[in-house]
Amino acid sequence: SLGVAFGAHTVTASYQRNNGNNDFDYLRQADSIYLNNSIQYSDFNSPKEQSWMLRYDLNMAGYGIPGLTFMTRYARGWGADYSNANEVYMRQDDNGAPLTGQNRWERDVEARYVVQTGSLKDLSLRVRQATTRATAFESDLDEVRFIAEYPLSIL
Repeated sequence: SLGVAFGAHTVTASYQRNNGNNDFDYLRQADSIYLNNSIQYSDFNSPKEQSWMLRYDLNMAGYGIPGLTFMTRYARGWGADYSNANEVYMRQDDNGAPLTGQNRWERDVEARYVVQTGSLKDLSLRVRQATTRATAFESDLDEVRFIAEYPLSIL
C-alpha cells in the first residue's frame, strides 16, 4: 500500500495477492492480520486472487469545515481459482466443477462528520454507499449504510 498526501487530499494505491489454495482465513480479533484490500463488502482474499485498490480521501478541515471528510475507493480482483481448494472453502458451479477465473470489483463512497464541540463532541455520523459486481462466486450488491458512533468512557 502506498499513500500520498497533498494538503487536504490523500490518494492511496494498494496491490494484494493470495498465493494459497484456499480463501485467506483470518481471525476477527485485535491481533488479526490486516488485508489492505479488505473493504466494506469484499475482502479480495480468494485462492490465487490478485487485486488492486485506488482510494481518495478529502479532509474538509483544510477548507474551513473541521470534522467533515469524504472518501471514495475502487477495488478490482481477478483470477480467483478454487481448483485446489479444500472442502471447507470449495466453490463450485452448477455442474460441480470448481470455479476458476473469478473476478469482482467494488466501489465505495462515504461522507462522514464528527462533531467538534459541545455535549455531542466526538459523535460520528456517516453515510456509506457500496456497489459490487462479481462472477459466479460472490453476489452482486448495492448497499447504503448509515453509521453513528459515539465513544463512551465507562471506567
